[in-house]
Amino acid sequence: MTSGADLGHIRSEALAFRLEIADFGAFYAQTYDLAYRTAMGIVRDPALAADVTQDAYLAAYRQRDHFRGDAPSRAWLHRIVVNQALAALRRRRPTGQVTELALASTPDHAAGTTSQLALLAALDALPDRHRAAVVLRYYHDYDYATIAQILETSSTNVGAMLSRALDRLKIALDTGPGASDRTGR
Repeated sequence: MTSGADLGHIRSEALAFRLEIADFGAFYAQTYDLAYRTAMGIVRDPALAADVTQDAYLAAYRQRDHFRGDAPSRAWLHRIVVNQALAALRRRRPTGQVTELALASTPDHAAGTTSQLALLAALDALPDRHRAAVVLRYYHDYDYATIAQILETSSTNVGAMLSRALDRLKIALDTGPGASDRTGR
């Protein structure tokens, strides 16, 4: 009996999704900024992020009939964006340059800029999947289960990736340039 209720939920999610993307242009307009920022947070290159985002929307458009309704449409789209971003990084190694990421809306003051650049450099040093987990958790505020579904791993593994990533970020930020300014030493 409970499987019928679950199927009803899946059917209603799928129906809601199909209604949401019936006008794919509107879906694109509503979700593009978040998709681009997700790609940018992972690939760290504006041109590559734009390419990844476009490729993700093309894949989403082609796969829209296969959506099972087991996740919200934005999480489904983020899964495609993350997979496209990770595939792009596998094909092309990052240049190591620090680029501006529109994740923070802090004023452009010298100390804030130095801290932001240090954070971006520390994010660049993370393994690709760890960076993706950090972006999904702390930018999109997804829970571990949703991140696990997007990254196609377990919730336990998401916790381990985030823990390792945060440890590496803390070490990099405590020992990186400007650390004495942040810690008062």
